[in-house]
Amino acid sequence: MIIQENQFRKMKSFSLKEEKDPYEGTELFKIKQLSSRTKGAFFEHFTKEALKNKGFQIEKPKSSDHDFILSRTLKVEVKGSFLWNKVNTFRFQQIRSNQDYDLIIFLAAYPRKIVLYGAYKQEAMKFLQVQNSNGEWIHNQHGGKGKNSGTFFIDCLPENVSWMKELSEIL
Repeated sequence: MIIQENQFRKMKSFSLKEEKDPYEGTELFKIKQLSSRTKGAFFEHFTKEALKNKGFQIEKPKSSDHDFILSRTLKVEVKGSFLWNKVNTFRFQQIRSNQDYDLIIFLAAYPRKIVLYGAYKQEAMKFLQVQNSNGEWIHNQHGGKGKNSGTFFIDCLPENVSWMKELSEIL
């Protein structure tokens, strides 16, 4: 059966409710539309600039395991996210346990503000590298829940996560 485009309007039994993107009309709307790689570069650049503006020293990374060095000592990895429309949470991904960094900065891009949260890697891994009572890896990003891939994600609102603190509380 073929249904022509001009017949779509006649079909009333199901209509799609168009949801407005909460970022539409904001400064962040165009950035949200970019590829994941380009958004990641934006998150990293924004974080560095915000820290420089607060007087922190930023240095180039010593390896590809982290994004930059903060104040000559802390190896920093940046993870950013926009709100996921359907669930109104952020998804921070590609959090790797085997990479060399000390601090994760979580950039939460709300429609009209950006908030930087942080957690030391050791603390974050206590909560990300966990199994439920069935032995499943709760936050495992790759390879299903049956084995520890070493790469994790978390869906959350950072203000509701006890181990994520506003960056100003950490630094």
